[in-house]
Amino acid sequence: MGIRPYPESQPIELADRPDFIKAFKESPPLISEFTFTNLYAWRNAYKFSVSLLDGMLIVCSGAEETKRFLNPIGKGNIKSAIEKVMGDGAGVFIRLPEQTKSLFDNDSRFVAEPDPDNADYLYNSLDLISLAGRKYDGKRNLIKKFRAQNVYEYIRLDAANAQFCLEFEEAWCAIRDCDHVEGLNNERHAIKDMIGNFSAFFLIAGAIKIKGAIRGLAIAEALNPDTLVLHALKAVSDIPGLYQAMLHEFLIREAGMFRYVNLEQDLGIDGLRKTKLSYHPCAMINKYTLLPVK
Repeated sequence: MGIRPYPESQPIELADRPDFIKAFKESPPLISEFTFTNLYAWRNAYKFSVSLLDGMLIVCSGAEETKRFLNPIGKGNIKSAIEKVMGDGAGVFIRLPEQTKSLFDNDSRFVAEPDPDNADYLYNSLDLISLAGRKYDGKRNLIKKFRAQNVYEYIRLDAANAQFCLEFEEAWCAIRDCDHVEGLNNERHAIKDMIGNFSAFFLIAGAIKIKGAIRGLAIAEALNPDTLVLHALKAVSDIPGLYQAMLHEFLIREAGMFRYVNLEQDLGIDGLRKTKLSYHPCAMINKYTLLPVK
């Protein structure tokens, strides 16, 4: 049937994947939200819908009273498309990258507000693989301790064995009471969608097994030709150094072909921010919310 023209819209479906892939190839994304995997896996949590405007895909989140649109996807006049949507009074634009924000720097009709909680952490992949230098002493020590105290196996996940991670995810969620924490419950459903569509999404994933059981998990994919984006990184908390070892083992094996690694945002969570800063990002991918001037 195809994607409907704006202002009509439709829920994101698996059948839309070729349209998104084409649009992302036309304009390679920098922000972590922009993979079809992410948009599809979180479609229910954010009530995502999509429409077509001036040859570009317009994704809208209807999860809040005010509709929230994402940066137009594909090749075209991004500023014009945003002006049309904003001119309709349909909502606001969120998670806009620096390049789009700059189009409105001298436009008195709009104001762009920084969104630091959703800025992406970007790293040089070689830094995270080598962990060289004094600034990574703590990470190396934790990994060394984990390796000394545990007999483990790293396994590369594929469509055939990825299903075994669902048991790990449920066990992880039972400990953290995901049923009663909205964000964690949404993440659980997103991971289930990723694993359930593993081959279709061309995911890159790995796990650590200890005594035959999966105890850590990493799920990623190519964001653009230079950048690997990590969608999920989980490990049980009662094994010292496992979290650090999971990330390191995964990147050693899977990130070598990429120049950068994007570890997504911290969502304003202090502990998550501290952890991501401790890996020393080379840059932050800043994002903005575009609002009409009242």
